[in-house]
Amino acid sequence: MKGLRVLGLLLLLLAVLPLTSSAEVGSWGVGAFLDYNVPTRGFAQWYGSGTKWGITGSYVPSEMVTVEAEFHREEMKGSELKTATFTWNDGKAYTSPNVNSDMTINSLLLNAIVRLAQKGEAFQASSFAPYVAVGGGFYRYKNTVSGLLWPLQKDALVIEMEPFTDQRFALGFNAGLGVEAFIIKNVAVDLRARYNMMIGDLRPLEDWEISETFPLQAVDIGAGLKLYFGGE
Repeated sequence: MKGLRVLGLLLLLLAVLPLTSSAEVGSWGVGAFLDYNVPTRGFAQWYGSGTKWGITGSYVPSEMVTVEAEFHREEMKGSELKTATFTWNDGKAYTSPNVNSDMTINSLLLNAIVRLAQKGEAFQASSFAPYVAVGGGFYRYKNTVSGLLWPLQKDALVIEMEPFTDQRFALGFNAGLGVEAFIIKNVAVDLRARYNMMIGDLRPLEDWEISETFPLQAVDIGAGLKLYFGGE
């Protein structure tokens, strides 16, 4: 829902900001996006798919390149740990019915968007440009787990482990492909698919056969709205 509010704010900006006849070299832009995010490899043992939202600020230094600053936030719940099992002293496999986990990720990134081609007059209605996007920056993530049953108790499965949290600052990078399609002059829909990697880790849970997760990897696909103004 926060992502939809950000998109709504961008539409409000569209209504009040003066637009130039075309967004050329030297133009600035603002945008918002909503993505479908899927953890991969070891990260997928912790969480399934989710959504993330973000805002962007852009500058166009040349006809083929846009520099983009990006902030995004992601909240993941409904942990895959709910189906993870451990073997108790009776030789049977058990889950932890009260397990709960959630993870938040905030990032501040700097991306380069390199256009591969330009179809139609740039930044005008019905024009579009496929591109390659690469970037990197800083991530802060927090993963909290509670309700895991303690596998070493002897008489009955009633004791839960103490809640724990993994919290880190990490570097990371992303790379992907996209297309920017202008629906009206200076206003574009941005479609993008990316691979993301954070140089961070989540602790191992050996009794549940979950090894240390490093690095944290995910792919996402999403759509955004961008508004350009200023320029020559």
